[in-house]
Amino acid sequence: MSQKLNLGSLAGYEISKSNGGLPVARQKLSIGSIWTMEHWRKNHLLNKLVTENVVTDEFINHNLDAVLSGGTQITSWYVCIFSDNYIPVATDTYASPGYTEATGYDETTRPQWLDGGVSNKSITNESNKATFTMDGTNTDIYGCSLVSVATKGDTAGGGILGPSALFDSAITGILDDDIVKVYVTVTGSDV
Repeated sequence: MSQKLNLGSLAGYEISKSNGGLPVARQKLSIGSIWTMEHWRKNHLLNKLVTENVVTDEFINHNLDAVLSGGTQITSWYVCIFSDNYIPVATDTYASPGYTEATGYDETTRPQWLDGGVSNKSITNESNKATFTMDGTNTDIYGCSLVSVATKGDTAGGGILGPSALFDSAITGILDDDIVKVYVTVTGSDV
C-alpha cells in the first residue's frame, strides 16, 4: 500500500510511504523566472517593476524535448513586451499568447535575449538588458515574455512561448524616445 502527502504543486515535493512503510522523499524540477522592467527618459530612471512569472507548458515541453528526447535546441530567444492587462496562463502558446504585443518601438525586430551563461541553477540577461526605444504609440506596457522568433508582432512563425509575466502595475505615460529595458532571470530548482 502506498500513501502520499502532496505538499502542493508549487513546492513540487512529495513524501511517500513505500510498501515497507519507510518515508521516501521525491524531488521535482521547478522552472521559474523573475522579471525586471525599467522605464527611462533622458537617462533618468522613472520606474522599475519586478515580478515573477508563469512558465508555459509549451516552454516546459520544449525543454524536455530538447534536453531528454533529442529534440532541436533553440539557441536564440527574444524579449517581447505587451500592452494589455492580460494575466498569462500555462496553456498560452506562441500562436495564441493571450496578450497584445506592443510593437511601438524603433527597433525592427524584437531584442535578442543575450544571457550571461548558467550559474548556480539560473541564467539571466541582467548585464545585457533587452532595450526598446519606444515610438510613443504604446503608452502603457503591462508585461513581457520570452519568445523564440525575432519578428515583431508575429504569432504565425511556429515559435515557442517561454516564460511570461504580468507586472502588478503597468509602466504608463511612455513617450517617443523613452527607453524600456527588460531583464529576466530564469531559475531551476530541485524542490
